[in-house]
Amino acid sequence: MRVMRSVRFGLVLGVLSIAVVGAQTSQTPRTEITKWQYGKDAAVAITYDDSTINQFRIALPLMNERGLVGTFFVITGQIPGSKTMPTFVGRPIMDILKESATVPTTKENVYERTSVLRYLTEVQREETLVALRPAPNPSNLASVDGALAKLRESGKTFTVGAVPYVPVRSEEAQPCSAPAPAVPCFAGRVRADGPGALSWDEFRKAAALGHEFANHAVSHARLPSLDEANILYEVDKAQEELKDKMGDKHLFSIEAPYGIDDERVRKVLINRFPLTRNWVSDSDAEFMDGIMRGDRRDPAATTKPYMEWERGPVTATTVDEMKGWVDTSLKTGTWLVLVIHGIEGIGYQPLPTQNVREYFDYMKAKSDRLWVATYQDGAKYIRERMKSKVDTRQAGEAIEVTVTNSWDPKVYDLPLTARTTVPAGWTSAQVKQGQNTQTVTVQKDANGSFVQYRIKPNAGTATITK
Repeated sequence: MRVMRSVRFGLVLGVLSIAVVGAQTSQTPRTEITKWQYGKDAAVAITYDDSTINQFRIALPLMNERGLVGTFFVITGQIPGSKTMPTFVGRPIMDILKESATVPTTKENVYERTSVLRYLTEVQREETLVALRPAPNPSNLASVDGALAKLRESGKTFTVGAVPYVPVRSEEAQPCSAPAPAVPCFAGRVRADGPGALSWDEFRKAAALGHEFANHAVSHARLPSLDEANILYEVDKAQEELKDKMGDKHLFSIEAPYGIDDERVRKVLINRFPLTRNWVSDSDAEFMDGIMRGDRRDPAATTKPYMEWERGPVTATTVDEMKGWVDTSLKTGTWLVLVIHGIEGIGYQPLPTQNVREYFDYMKAKSDRLWVATYQDGAKYIRERMKSKVDTRQAGEAIEVTVTNSWDPKVYDLPLTARTTVPAGWTSAQVKQGQNTQTVTVQKDANGSFVQYRIKPNAGTATITK
């Protein structure tokens, strides 16, 4: 006799539940997909912004030693060998300057003008505007008019040209925020070259160890100050660079510089990339809340199955506070997304090496309950789980389980963790899906015997045998 049992996902009181379709008996197998991979209680994504050198010279080795993986949002234009450099996209600059002499800045033309000012100030480093770094904010129309007037009064002719990579030795590196820095830099982010410099080849070697590399724009431009054409240049050209240098696997995630609180930038980018770290995507909102950096809300307050909880440790953040984030994540089942910038004196708000080491040790010590995954894998797991249908069938002495969803299997290729009930007399089992075979131990809880295993959606039936 062949008994079929189908299960589907439903939201009940904000918790993912399995609803049974058809007759139920004590012998009928049932399957659930665990909230987190390997049945862990919570998940954390360790992410880095700006590709500053000590992320790779200090933090990356510490992660590798502990078997932790992370996501690096890199500024592509600052890596030697990149094809695309920052520029200005639009009408000739001199036409815009000439027009500004008779047409005041308004909300209709301000973003074109601030895009020009950003390019001349932060990329070409025009000496007429050196005191204005960063470029004027679009919300201050008078300051934009003032900067344009200075450019007209200079009598200079300004044209567009991509600024080439200018090597800077790591010992000379300093933030652009310092007045008139003596060495070149991009938008407040340091670059380094010479022996031990960052390179795409190094990134590929790190990716082979399981780390994710992701889009942080060509030059870390302040996107809320750019018009749409220049926003898209920054992110699309960075995406092309990542595809060329790293491959399709690293095109999933983006962090739009300075975009976290800007609704205009959000509308331009939210549906353009599979995953944005600035915002919870529109398609995820039905099952996930988001608390971004600076938001002090309690992650336990959500009524949805998932919470993306971003925390950004800075120099003054204590290790105890950072450990507390992990503890809260474990207690609430939260997806903790850490946003780290500088390490040991280099980069924005750098963390001391000792704090980083102690924090990673703490995560490693909690590995029996904490899943440390790349940012894209955390998101993929959530999406696959929430959108999957699970069918469980009794086939003679075997149990067959199939997981399907509408995601593209070439992109959403992450196996999920399943738990299927088995007869009380079983002590171990074999799970076979395609060419993959797992031998698993039968476990018991208050509801009886079960096996836990990984199953790939849209990859055929997994057969469980004693």
